Amino acid sequence: MIWFMKFITTKSFMPFVYYRVLLGIVLIVLVGTGALSPHAGESAG
Repeated sequence: MIWFMKFITTKSFMPFVYYRVLLGIVLIVLVGTGALSPHAGESAG
């Protein structure tokens, strides 16, 4: 975590923002196409 704090103080925060947005889009596409179940993380019981 310390490396991340050093990175954003010396560089820009935008690469992290792009990563999070891209990850969100990928997850939405996977759930939308049925490749990933939105209830996959729920426990059975």
